[in-house]
Amino acid sequence: MEEFLNPEFFDAVKSVGEIIRDYGEDEITVVHHNDADGLTSGAILSHFCHCLDKKVERICIEKVHPKIVERIHEGKEGKIIFYTDLAGLAAKMIDEVDAGRNRVIIIDHHPAKAIKSDNVLVFDSELVGISGDLFTSASTLNYLVATSITDEMKEYAYLAVVGAVRDYHDRSGGVLGLDRLALDEAVHAGQVKIKIEGARERYYIEFFGEFADVVSRRLTNLGAIGYEKADYKLGVRACIEGFDEETVEEAEKLEELKNEKFDQAIQELKAGELHQERYSQWFDLKDSFSPMGVKAVGEFMQITKDMVLFDENKYIIGFQNMPDYIPDLGKLDLNASKMSGRTPVPLERKIILGKAPGLDYLVPKTSELIGAFADATHRIAAATILERGREEEFVRVFETLVDEFYSKP
Repeated sequence: MEEFLNPEFFDAVKSVGEIIRDYGEDEITVVHHNDADGLTSGAILSHFCHCLDKKVERICIEKVHPKIVERIHEGKEGKIIFYTDLAGLAAKMIDEVDAGRNRVIIIDHHPAKAIKSDNVLVFDSELVGISGDLFTSASTLNYLVATSITDEMKEYAYLAVVGAVRDYHDRSGGVLGLDRLALDEAVHAGQVKIKIEGARERYYIEFFGEFADVVSRRLTNLGAIGYEKADYKLGVRACIEGFDEETVEEAEKLEELKNEKFDQAIQELKAGELHQERYSQWFDLKDSFSPMGVKAVGEFMQITKDMVLFDENKYIIGFQNMPDYIPDLGKLDLNASKMSGRTPVPLERKIILGKAPGLDYLVPKTSELIGAFADATHRIAAATILERGREEEFVRVFETLVDEFYSKP
């Protein structure tokens, strides 16, 4: 694998690991996302720190927002703060909020923007031409960083496989690129078995006694559906210690809650809550998904995007009110709405062929024009945080950008 990649990439991988290895005794802060890729990333990075006898403060967030970043950095100076599975597009904002007080490292696989800063480092596969939409998950990047320093972390290759499957990197039949490298190491170590089902691979994780798709769904339920209850802590612990009976039961209860809420939302959309525009179709869940986290709107759309409910040629936009309480940070005055975007398969094909604009352009650009905060965007899935009450304005600007694309000669 390395022979096909720029050696500078693996030099960067090791340099990130060396930052952790060479850091003093002070606590390292690990900020991670709340889906399975985020939880496995948080688990790998935190355990890597523990292996090097470093203390860790772990914070799980759903989205990056200036007020959230301010609270994370509050009272910190001379520390190391990691953001992983998010923040690739937010480096400039984080740099401005931190104002040179700390060393910030972003490990992400979403489209990113590099910045010139003495204190903020963006380590993102997209910046070196490796697709984070297909070839590497955040958990794989964290696994590579950890194993570049200590072979002890090779025991956790299976977590990179789970993270990659969560982000649907096996959708072409099996995981590819750097994810495949992690899979190969996991298989060689006896951690994973590959089972062929039809034209697709499934990955049986020996540690969990379950397939990766089952594990990733369980972890995402804990992290996303149970976010307000801080169930992500159970998920991160399970990554290293395994699932106990109590954690499995909690994940199953959350699955039931999710199904109930999703079924209710489908009925409401069928009853007229789905608004049709020229290029997009959108809905606003407001607080109807409470107490589930705002990752739930994206999960809902991922499951339903190819149902006959939706026009297969239009972008799907969903909004969900963001609570003002962040479990690891306390109460914040956010007054925010989370927007998620998805594409039905026929539109997805057009985007991949360059015949339609991708969400990785539309969502950040729309966000820029209305003062929202986009992050974690891919061509066919994206999200942003905007001020509550500006949902329809977001849709109008989004529509204008799509129209401009099709109007080009």
